[in-house]
Amino acid sequence: MARAETKQRYIYCLEGNWNKHPHSNQSIKPILDLLFTFSKIKYIYRKCSTKEDFIKGLQAFTQKRYSNYTVLYIAYHGRKNRIYFGKEFITLKEIADVLEGKLNGKIVHFGSCSTLNTTESNITDFINHTGCSFVSGYKKDVPYIESSAFELLYFNVLNTYRTYTTIVNDNAKVYQIII
Repeated sequence: MARAETKQRYIYCLEGNWNKHPHSNQSIKPILDLLFTFSKIKYIYRKCSTKEDFIKGLQAFTQKRYSNYTVLYIAYHGRKNRIYFGKEFITLKEIADVLEGKLNGKIVHFGSCSTLNTTESNITDFINHTGCSFVSGYKKDVPYIESSAFELLYFNVLNTYRTYTTIVNDNAKVYQIII
C-alpha cells in the first residue's frame, strides 16, 4: 500500500471504566503510549467515569487549546446508538448536541461495542450536526484485545495518510473498518 504524505493527527481520548473493580488497571492508555513512543502521535487522555465528566471532557475537546487534536477517541462500553457509564448512558444524538458545529475537520472514533449499530441516518445526522469529517467504530460486540490491537493499527494509519478520502479508500477494504 503506497503511503501518502503524512499529516500529523493527535488524539484526544475519553475513556470509561471497563469493570467495577476499583483497583482495575484495565485501560487503552498503553495503546496510546505505544503510538506516542513509536509513531510520535501525541495524545491527551482523560478518564471519565460519569456522564457528567464525559460531557465536560467533550466540551474541553472543543476549546481552542486542543485544536491540534484532530481525533476524538471515545473508549467506553457501548450498545446500539449509545455508550454507557455503568447504568447511565448517552446517545449519539446527545453527544452530537454537545459538540454541535464544533468538530470541523475532526475524526470521531467510537472504541465501544455496537455503538454504530444504528441507522445510517443517525450516523449522517451525527456527522452533519457536529461537522466532523467522518465517524468510525464498531457495529457489533468486539473483544477487548482484538479491538485494542485494531485501534493501534487504525490510529497509526490515520497518522500516515494525508486526506480522509485516501484513508477510506486504502484502508476500509484492508482493515474492514466502518467509516
